[in-house]
Amino acid sequence: MTNAKTTKRRRAPRRTTGLAAAALGLAALAATATAGMAADAPDLVVTYWQQSTPSPETILATQPELQKTIPANLTYHAITSGPAALAAMKAGSYDFVGGVGNPPVLAAIANRTDMKIVWAQYYDFAGLAVRSDIAVPDGLVGKQVGEQIGSSEAFSFYGWLKNRNLLGKVKLVNLTPPAMMAAYKSGAIAGGWVSQPWPSEMAADKGKLVATSADMAKEGYPGVNVVVAKASLVKAHPEIVQAYVCAMQKTADMVAGPGSTDVLNKAGAYSGGEPNSDDVIKLGKAWPYWPIADQTGPNGMGTVADPGSGLVAKVLYQTGQWMKEQGTIANPPDEKAIAAAIDPTFAQGVVDGHCK
Repeated sequence: MTNAKTTKRRRAPRRTTGLAAAALGLAALAATATAGMAADAPDLVVTYWQQSTPSPETILATQPELQKTIPANLTYHAITSGPAALAAMKAGSYDFVGGVGNPPVLAAIANRTDMKIVWAQYYDFAGLAVRSDIAVPDGLVGKQVGEQIGSSEAFSFYGWLKNRNLLGKVKLVNLTPPAMMAAYKSGAIAGGWVSQPWPSEMAADKGKLVATSADMAKEGYPGVNVVVAKASLVKAHPEIVQAYVCAMQKTADMVAGPGSTDVLNKAGAYSGGEPNSDDVIKLGKAWPYWPIADQTGPNGMGTVADPGSGLVAKVLYQTGQWMKEQGTIANPPDEKAIAAAIDPTFAQGVVDGHCK
């Protein structure tokens, strides 16, 4: 994984010099916020996605008062791949990984990664963008199209291809989102199924958006993204995990609040976004955060007594069967193993109003 030595903030390809200076200031501000923690507070590493659109983690990183609600010293590392991030978590590098989709989470459960799913964070916000001169779907036959193998987006894209009788007829190229955008700009690929803001950027560059994750959820191939925490941390410091999960909900509240533009501009600058751009403001406000009312129960993580009864568990099981069919996993976890990896306790704490 290329991000193993990431410090508080990594520079994105589209960042300007002025933005880099601003982001450095924000990173310093975030560091100052943790400096007041007790000397014995644990040092924890949180991941964030290297993208111009703000995420819950970059909002947290740029809100010192919110960070103070978590009794730990937090450091932030950029990631571009869910499977790589969870492999690094298994190796001991990360304590919280957010925005990670169903295929990498399912694979991590199969690999017995020391983790628990503690928060249903958001639904996939992705889509398929292709060059505007391509007639979809038949015009994609024989074309090279980007995807990120092992991601929730790849799961949804498989469903899109299958439902249109295009399996095996489109040449799939495994690329990270930044590399996919570069390949699209160079003409090496005709388009790609990828998370926002990348499909919007492709569409704005002589392309068009032809399908979204929301479409594929309706067609039976939903992409879900969750927060996972090290199981050892959950056991040793449940108060930290609860505070972190509460902070995740508060980031969603901030995006919906009256000061959202300032919140999003700070978070966007942290990971390379241009202030007041559509990537930062329009997409930041449109991000499909999981409704708090659906965090637990059948539309979320199930119940504390029965985590297997919720949508998250059911989608993970469906994903495992797909991965077996694809030959990427020989023995996917069964329903019992999947349920054991889900801990709705902290989401229930949010629902019950236990956040400070």
